[in-house]
Amino acid sequence: MKKIIALVRGDGSGPEMMAVACAVAVEAAKKDGVEIVFEETPMGWCAYKEYGDTLPPQSFKRAVEIGTIFFGAVGDPAFDNTIGGEKPEMKPEARCLLALRKRMALLLNFRPMIFYPELRHLSPLRPELIPDWVVKQIFIRFLLQDTYFGNLDLMDLFPIEIRVSLGIKLKKDVIGDEDMITDLAYFFRETVEKYMRAAFIHAQQLGLPLISVDKANVMSRYEFWRKIATKIGGEFPDVPLRHQFVDSANALLFVPEKLHGVIACGNEHGDILSDGAAAALGSMGMMCSSAINPDTGAAMFESGAGTAPSLAGQDKANPLGRILSAALMLRHIGAPVGAEAIEKAVMLVLRDGWRTADLSSGTECSDKIIGTRAMGEKVLSYL
Repeated sequence: MKKIIALVRGDGSGPEMMAVACAVAVEAAKKDGVEIVFEETPMGWCAYKEYGDTLPPQSFKRAVEIGTIFFGAVGDPAFDNTIGGEKPEMKPEARCLLALRKRMALLLNFRPMIFYPELRHLSPLRPELIPDWVVKQIFIRFLLQDTYFGNLDLMDLFPIEIRVSLGIKLKKDVIGDEDMITDLAYFFRETVEKYMRAAFIHAQQLGLPLISVDKANVMSRYEFWRKIATKIGGEFPDVPLRHQFVDSANALLFVPEKLHGVIACGNEHGDILSDGAAAALGSMGMMCSSAINPDTGAAMFESGAGTAPSLAGQDKANPLGRILSAALMLRHIGAPVGAEAIEKAVMLVLRDGWRTADLSSGTECSDKIIGTRAMGEKVLSYL
């Protein structure tokens, strides 16, 4: 079976890391009889150089048509602060990611945080707070609606005089001398039910509890969220459900095993908490992510590791987040054997002490510290 995947190599060190991750994905997919063919759909500042746009229309159109995107991170402070200062609408993180999420209706954002005992030294937490068994925090961020899209989606429902009096504006139109600014936030019942059902199914498949994060003690939309979570939970009696206020969930990031489970979060809460979890984990380079439309199967797979522009061209960036994102992608396209092989290979590489510089404890033998390409070759060898 042949599978075409739209490829965004990204900015900074992104192309180096993506080259490694693509090679691993192609090889691992063969275990399921799947032939992966990557089709370039340039986005980001690298695309701006050629097309004058960080989201070229032809790339956007083709990526949406293909429906599965392997996305290298975009953005570079050097361009964000120069060209982006003059043309803020061209800053690619918002321009590309929000447009793709919206157009493809990517509701479910899976952000697995895996606390590997072998990487305990990286965490700013006290070592004894990370147990010997592998802690899994599977964040599922509600990627649409909420505050991130409220003004964009709802402002046209208000007459212009109401918008002016309440200060309902898009971010790009904010001047800074307004008397009042309003961000609209909303959930649709049908969408929250669909999201919660998918989260419970995922927790059921993994044999983990579901931890539903909200602020129901203050916000009406999160009282709504909690009631729907409770209702949908009744369909899954074998999945333990725990409600957790977002502020106490934030405190529990310092004790990872107390958030062991599938963690259901709204758009804003999920963004903040999962980044905090990555900091507790100790390495953004290990982050992987997928964004999925549960109705159409459209999906985008990206690492949370960023573009690491200071390492560009030096063969130093950690590709494991991209490689683990490739595993999520393979599982989604029907190559579960290859996906599991990648995840196992990464665990074995770490077990045997191989590290990129950012993962080093400073006590390893120097020959165990390897670069981007060599780390990819190690993962391939363990496949």
